[in-house]
Amino acid sequence: MGAIEKAIAKFNVVTGPEATQGVPTEDVAQIPAIPGVPTKTVVKTDNPSVQLVKSGSLKSGAHSNKTFSLPHKAMEHEGLLDLTAPRNQMSEEYRAIKRPILAAIDSQDRTDFSAVNRNVIMVTSCISGEGKTFSAINLALSIALEKDRDVLLVDGDITNPSCGGRLGFDNDRPGLTELLQNKDRDPDDLIWQSDLPNFRFLPAGISHNHVTELLSSRNMSDLVDGLSRNYPERVIIIDSAPLLLTSEASIVADLAGQIVFVVGAESTTRGMVSDALRIVNDHSRVGFLLNKTRKAQNNIYGYGYGYGYGYANAG
Repeated sequence: MGAIEKAIAKFNVVTGPEATQGVPTEDVAQIPAIPGVPTKTVVKTDNPSVQLVKSGSLKSGAHSNKTFSLPHKAMEHEGLLDLTAPRNQMSEEYRAIKRPILAAIDSQDRTDFSAVNRNVIMVTSCISGEGKTFSAINLALSIALEKDRDVLLVDGDITNPSCGGRLGFDNDRPGLTELLQNKDRDPDDLIWQSDLPNFRFLPAGISHNHVTELLSSRNMSDLVDGLSRNYPERVIIIDSAPLLLTSEASIVADLAGQIVFVVGAESTTRGMVSDALRIVNDHSRVGFLLNKTRKAQNNIYGYGYGYGYGYANAG
């Protein structure tokens, strides 16, 4: 039995209160926490010639020039986190999910520039339809409610962007693609400030024929590195493409300090998880967010989302 299979057999998901109440044990996918995954080392430099973020730009406390209002009613209709609702099951579950992520960020020595960018969180999955974007948005919203945190949600799935649509953006808005094509462009010009004070959004940008080359470029690594270092209190969440469908996701994984792996409890097989882990198991801290752990129930949204999330710290 290999290391991945052993991890699968030992994995226990930490869920929010009553997340899987009434769910038979055999209905819940057992996904690995991957003990012993090494922390990726990203070598950083103080050489200003390789810094994409320009001097004086994107400094801590800076604000975007663009503003937008979150489409709260549409988001509520889709079952996304309701920021105005009292404490409920889903909000409690996301509180449990974000705590180990934030703890990992706080454990990083911010004076050690050889340390991994643990405030850069990649959200991915094996394939589409597992709730990756849904989870990325909810995680970002939950962290944005923290009093001392700032969140930048990046739509990093350039080929099939969906974050923007759920936040009321058209796919022809300039964003990440344009930053990667022009390293002299100020990221602050393309980052949107929402009506939630601690929540910002960077759209995917206009579609491009050479997505893999853009994401693997020096501009991408310099952009992520600059955002991470200039905003040590900011949590940067990248909604990435699924690992098994594109090659871009593995490139983003190299830049992320933590990976949140969204797994559909009733759709993702162990073989799919094992294949995906072979792509990222040399990188970062990997955790799992177990989604849809029970069959669709009648709910006010009509979407059939079953909430049973878990985050397993692999670091």
